[in-house]
Amino acid sequence: MREQSNALIDHLLERFNLGTDAALARMMELQPPVISKMRHGKMSLTPSFILKVHDTFDIPVKEIKQIADVR
Repeated sequence: MREQSNALIDHLLERFNLGTDAALARMMELQPPVISKMRHGKMSLTPSFILKVHDTFDIPVKEIKQIADVR
């Protein structure tokens, strides 16, 4: 679970040159603790988060699931 979230978060930070988890949260219009909870395994990768990634960055859901290794 944690590895899935971290893989996706790390990918987004690098691909969009965001630098920090807080910058990612701002870009996605989320509170920074949401990203922190996912990063530290206290919150799982949810379908709504995947959809938010899709809506924010225009990445196909299939690609997001591949990055996060979600089946």
